[in-house]
Amino acid sequence: MRLFHLEARFPKLAAAGYGKTSDATGRPPKPGAYNCIAWATNDPRNCLWWWPHPDAYWPFRAREETVACFVKTFRWLGYQVCKHSRRESAYEKVALYAIHKSRTPLTPPKRWQDFSDWEPTHMARQLPDGTWTSKCGGNEDITHFTLDALESYGPSVLCEEYGCPVLYMKRPIPISWLVRFIQRITRGHE
Repeated sequence: MRLFHLEARFPKLAAAGYGKTSDATGRPPKPGAYNCIAWATNDPRNCLWWWPHPDAYWPFRAREETVACFVKTFRWLGYQVCKHSRRESAYEKVALYAIHKSRTPLTPPKRWQDFSDWEPTHMARQLPDGTWTSKCGGNEDITHFTLDALESYGPSVLCEEYGCPVLYMKRPIPISWLVRFIQRITRGHE
């Protein structure tokens, strides 16, 4: 099933290949709304809008819309920055998208500490078969075969400005199980 509204927002999506994996959830305050960050964390409740903003869920008081803030938060979830997006059998991976403040396609810095002029926009999670899954705002969840499928720059009204994948993080699969277990048991105490 083609999702023409997403293809219009992401010019490379149709050519790269994708598949719908869930229905749209909408945005808060709609019950059950979640975004790409919640989806990337593989949070079992997947019903929150994760973003370092006062009106959204974020596990820390430090709420900066910076690449460094995302790296620190995902480190807390057991991830470490890695060099590539290729599948590694013992790891779960995520990719962080960001856009330069100039809104033009630029080569991302090599070190995550050098992203002061970049704004985080999106995250994708790698599936066990090496494909990627994304939640596109309040729209559907999709599986996409390449990370560049969601690369996008304005200025079109229809085009999202996700920029490009700028860094990758991985965590060992046993750590993923442990984090999800802790998330699950702590839900009852919120």
